[in-house]
Amino acid sequence: MNLKTLIALIVAAAVAILVAFTVTKKDSASWKTVEAGGLIFEDMPVNDVDQINIARGEDSLTLMKQDGIWVVKERSNYPASFENISDLVLKLSELKPLRVVEAGKSQFSRLSLLPSSSEENGGTQLDVKNQSGKLVASLLLGKEFMRQSESQRNPMMGGGMPEGRYILVGGEAPVYLVAETFNNVNTDASSWLNRDFFKVEKLSSISVQFTGEAAPDWEFTRESATGDFKLTNAGANENVDPSKIRSLSSVFSYASFTDVMPGDTDPAETRLNAPTVAVLKTFDGFTYTINIGRLTGDESGRYLSMKVDANLPTERTAAADEKEEDKARLDKEFQANLERLQKKLAKEKEFENWVYIVSTWTVENLLKNRVNWMKEESANAPAAAQELPPAPPESEIPVMLERPEEDVPPAPAPEVLDEIGEGDDVVILEDELNPPPGEDGGDEEPLEPEPEE
Repeated sequence: MNLKTLIALIVAAAVAILVAFTVTKKDSASWKTVEAGGLIFEDMPVNDVDQINIARGEDSLTLMKQDGIWVVKERSNYPASFENISDLVLKLSELKPLRVVEAGKSQFSRLSLLPSSSEENGGTQLDVKNQSGKLVASLLLGKEFMRQSESQRNPMMGGGMPEGRYILVGGEAPVYLVAETFNNVNTDASSWLNRDFFKVEKLSSISVQFTGEAAPDWEFTRESATGDFKLTNAGANENVDPSKIRSLSSVFSYASFTDVMPGDTDPAETRLNAPTVAVLKTFDGFTYTINIGRLTGDESGRYLSMKVDANLPTERTAAADEKEEDKARLDKEFQANLERLQKKLAKEKEFENWVYIVSTWTVENLLKNRVNWMKEESANAPAAAQELPPAPPESEIPVMLERPEEDVPPAPAPEVLDEIGEGDDVVILEDELNPPPGEDGGDEEPLEPEPEE
């Protein structure tokens, strides 16, 4: 190797080192030490955030964009809550240290700032990446900072409230104390789900068919959205309790779920292969078929799947006495409502692809037997009144029951003990130590008795 070649290799190596140093410095520019009040992640590209990773112990969570929509990877890419994600990203972009904490690595354990994989005193690792996979924010969330006021120090008040959190940026010192607690940053996938769900409006009828039955056990219908439900094919001796059926009008009006599973989950696992089937119809033309499975392991919820269809009229039927000046307005209102219902149907169709876990109270009305809607006449019927003997004539009423002509003398005053026995407790009231004016020890003269007339 001649001198010229050696020099060329040295120059090339120097250039490579310089480029690597520049890239590394550029990538870690966000992790520079920040003074109190400055932005920790200065110029963070909020709109370029494409993925969020959260890790704590053996648990991890990945939130990512798929076709422009945020999804939860650990829930088979079910839609995530955009509100929760955008709130977190915005907090990171505005994060400022309250102060820089003088703490070395030996104190990281006390602040729960050991790596997230640590068995004890590990923090929660939060990494935010852009579309190319580059880190735009990385921090380890440690112990919460608690500040107690005098009232909060009282055990009856429940102690202090978190007012901040210790963090490490990029896994390196210094330790910062920030005002944000990040209490919603966790690896629980269900807490990041989009909670939008189907909503039954203007319910017109509801029927329930239990497993193994050839026909619905019961069906209620009503003539208007504000009317009362009536039992279909009621028997001669069936007397429905109106107070019990009032709750039917709000079934799935504000439905929600606690968790979600893929639509191809084994139906034997959820017992959706032999479900209780509820059919709900609305005055807008929607038909919801709700399949209800077994209880969850902790018995706090049930498995549920659904189908929805709608028969939506595309033309308005004008009233016989409709005025010409009202036609344009009514046509416009009809078209706007039709578009709303079409969007509602399209959105709710997406819920057909999943199995949901709902709370037990969400479906409790749909699991009642026919007899549970009836009045409990046999149990609550009043006992037959006993016949009383006729009242005796007034002349036979005993004198002792008649009202005395004179007032009954007052009861004698309780006996006052002159002495207190050994072992008796003596209670001295404050009023006895400080008698009001006019009593013994007072400053005023006692009042003279009024002369008798």
